Amino acid sequence: MPALHRIPLTGSLLLILVAVSSVSYAGEPLTLVRAEELAIVQAPGLSHHRTNVQAANERAVYEGRLPDPQLMVGAVNVPTDSYSLRQDDMTMQMVGIRQSFPPGDTLALKERRAQKEVSREEAKLEVERRMLIKKIRQLWLDLYVQEQSVRVMEESRGLQARTLAAVEGRYRAAQELQRTVMRARQDLARLDERLLMMKAQVSSLRAQLTRWLGEAAYDPLPLEQPVLPQLASAFDAARHPMWLAAQAGVEMAQTESDITRQEYKPGMMFDVSYGVRQSSPSGMPRPNMVTALVTFDLPIFRNKRQDRRLAEKQSLEAAARYEADDMRRDLESMYRAARAEHEALQARVRVVEGQLLPSARREAQVTAAGSVRDANELREAQMRALDAELEVIRLRVDLAKSHAELLYLTGEPQS
Repeated sequence: MPALHRIPLTGSLLLILVAVSSVSYAGEPLTLVRAEELAIVQAPGLSHHRTNVQAANERAVYEGRLPDPQLMVGAVNVPTDSYSLRQDDMTMQMVGIRQSFPPGDTLALKERRAQKEVSREEAKLEVERRMLIKKIRQLWLDLYVQEQSVRVMEESRGLQARTLAAVEGRYRAAQELQRTVMRARQDLARLDERLLMMKAQVSSLRAQLTRWLGEAAYDPLPLEQPVLPQLASAFDAARHPMWLAAQAGVEMAQTESDITRQEYKPGMMFDVSYGVRQSSPSGMPRPNMVTALVTFDLPIFRNKRQDRRLAEKQSLEAAARYEADDMRRDLESMYRAARAEHEALQARVRVVEGQLLPSARREAQVTAAGSVRDANELREAQMRALDAELEVIRLRVDLAKSHAELLYLTGEPQS
């Protein structure tokens, strides 16, 4: 018991933090699946893209329709000397309808462009969903590795505290050097410092998760690391939503060029009006008049207008094609790099789990159970075992994060 009173103040603070955290996180377990579901429901970014998809669908409905007709109401041929509606035979009160017709297949092409915009917005929504899932998985796994590391460090701290008590007991019995006691206290203080840093990181990660999960970010995590969906055996960049969005942009730009080509054709406007004439001053009735007009555009100055507009749209179409091709290459490069990292992490996990960790554990057990009286050697063996435990945890989580990156690129299998 006297040795416990010599535990540094930071150790007491750690015990208080553990007690407080156990009370604060006393809710439903925050599994990775639950975190993903909460994020999908609550994320403002996804709602933003959903409304964009809805707006694009609405646009696709009206883009292929004729412009609204125009109502014309007025007086025609009113003499300026009297402004009388009965003085002159040609004076009429007129009402009419005007309807314009865009040139060629402009309406059908605008509707097709709007449909491509719907496809692009849907692809952007899928990109946002995948990025959100990847972000949540990375944060959740970072939080998981920190909490598991805290658990291992707390177990090691208990062992180190007992070691310190034993060293202090031998020192009081004149069986140990003062230098050994000081080193044991320093080792315990270093563990306390590492624990405080890890707990601060846990608090920071949970605070970041509140952006998407709200107060559920403070629920306890399960002890077992989750199993992510199986990876696809191959990668096709043409199925990734980022490329699909870029390809929809190419098709929209191509349709813009087609719409511009229609401007070489004349548009048309049709007017029909009915004129009512007042009786003459002598009382003789005058016949009413009907007027019908057809107006055509005359695209005769093409080199200064239509040709330049078409050249602009064709340049934008070419730029969109280059962007889509660059996106495809970027995705393929990202996949190759992520796959190589994933395979390297798998190999490292096999080495550390199968060789390094068992060897470090056996060394610590043999050193503790043997006749070795050198406390420094025992501490070093225990620290190597601790570092191996932490390395295994970090590597497993790094492998899971690499898995999540590949799932972002390849997509998840449909259930």
